[in-house]
Amino acid sequence: MAQLPLNNIIEQIQSEIEVDFQGKGKASIRATARLAGVDDKSLRLAFESAELTPSTLAQKLLAQGFDAAELQLMSKTGIPDLAISTVLEYYALDAGRYCKEQAKLAYKAFAAIGIRSWMQQIKGWHQPVSCPTQNEQTPTLEQISQLLDLTLGKTDLDPKLIAGVKINAITHYYPALKSAAEIAKPALAILVEDELLSPKQLGRILVEKTGEVWSSQRVNKLLLARGLQTRNSESNSPAYLPTDKGKTFSKLVLNTAQGRDKTVQHLRWFKEVLGELECNN
Repeated sequence: MAQLPLNNIIEQIQSEIEVDFQGKGKASIRATARLAGVDDKSLRLAFESAELTPSTLAQKLLAQGFDAAELQLMSKTGIPDLAISTVLEYYALDAGRYCKEQAKLAYKAFAAIGIRSWMQQIKGWHQPVSCPTQNEQTPTLEQISQLLDLTLGKTDLDPKLIAGVKINAITHYYPALKSAAEIAKPALAILVEDELLSPKQLGRILVEKTGEVWSSQRVNKLLLARGLQTRNSESNSPAYLPTDKGKTFSKLVLNTAQGRDKTVQHLRWFKEVLGELECNN
């Protein structure tokens, strides 16, 4: 079948692209596959592989900061513009014999302006213009700290994690302090590996106990079935939230890794939750 010109493909997928009020773009998995010249089933398989044996594409997306739960949800909720750039780059340059001419054309077309800018252009998005007033000014360090204490201070988050969020907020308004903040971040690291477990780590323990295969996905389904967690319908960070029952066995943690502006929440579990999971497996 003859390859359609890029402009024709863009016309066909335009309705499957959206840009939010912040200017961040997203496209359906079908639209992304069309741009890359691959079957959308290939992308779904790549995303679903992230939890067990990540494909090369999944590894690239994980390295970019997306987690396995986010990749699995992309098939349903759409693919963020930054992930689309990685998908196009992979099928244009890094997929070996699976490289696609369509991906090369799209990658070259968007390399100059960036996929996000292109999405903004075709959807007619413009940066909102706010009218400055006399009262508008950069918040002070104290105001930033007080605001976050009023919100996050009422949660169960560890004080070190809250401090990490404060650092990110402060460097957003005061970029000159970013170098100093990067020095402080390692001191806020919380050693949770021995205390809190991810679904993947819980799965490894269950494999040893039962001899069955326990993927992260299967563990998450069991946590849902046991009434310990529920899907977060408003965000992928975290993908799951603890129920009242689950709060006894879990804790929300934040990723405040050095060099990253993005703060990502994860739901992690105390080892005692295994008693709930092993009951009537």
